[in-house]
Amino acid sequence: MKSLLSLIVLAAAVPTNTLALSSSRIRTRSSPSSSSSSSSQASDYLASVSFPNPRRPLESTVEEALEKPSLRNNDNNLSPFLQGMVNEQRELQMNVGKAMDVLRKDYPYFLKRAPDYSIYHDSVSLSASDGKIQLSKLSSYKNAFGMMRTMLPLIYDADRSVIQSRMVYDATKTQIRVSFNAMLVPKAGYMGMQGKTVHVDGISVYSVDLSPTTNGGEGKIVEHRIEKMLVNGAALQPPYFNAFGMEMMAGQQQGGTLAGAGAW
Repeated sequence: MKSLLSLIVLAAAVPTNTLALSSSRIRTRSSPSSSSSSSSQASDYLASVSFPNPRRPLESTVEEALEKPSLRNNDNNLSPFLQGMVNEQRELQMNVGKAMDVLRKDYPYFLKRAPDYSIYHDSVSLSASDGKIQLSKLSSYKNAFGMMRTMLPLIYDADRSVIQSRMVYDATKTQIRVSFNAMLVPKAGYMGMQGKTVHVDGISVYSVDLSPTTNGGEGKIVEHRIEKMLVNGAALQPPYFNAFGMEMMAGQQQGGTLAGAGAW
């Protein structure tokens, strides 16, 4: 009888202990502090990992690579394709920066010294919004501005005249826009224009070669377009020398053309 009772008690104790153990495990797993700790660890892990955003524009990735020092210093973060785009953008920024520096220095001294033509492409073109000026090739470009620089100082005092400019870079069109104004003071004794100061206002737009050097590009100015040119408030019209009080010189050029530029 005692043996039978012992077996009954033992049999009854086994499921009770097993249930207690399972309940202990369940309570342990569902413990608020343990769940909070696990959730915190998961959040910390997700925060430390960066996942690519499939909807993120490619341009923003390139721009961030150009702007963030951490990405600039560690090119291994980018794929070869993106790295190539970043390198091209850096090269373009350097070329645009150089062109703007040169233009900023050249404009105020246009009457005193020749511009720095190293920023211009050999095939640079010069055009006006009215279509009356059409030049191509760097040699013709130099001749046109060389003639202006030769003629204007004969009449106007380079030391007393003032040329000012402001420029902005239009990244969407890859163009440098320069608005300028000049106050040309006649030399003493010159009676042309009744000896009055001539005011010139204009806007020039310079387009930079976008081709990377790896594809034969030089990153130089390929187009110079004159959007507006006013002399004493009136639009500049050919023969151009007349507007500056150079009727005699304009008469000698009347009917002639300068590489398709029209009568000067």
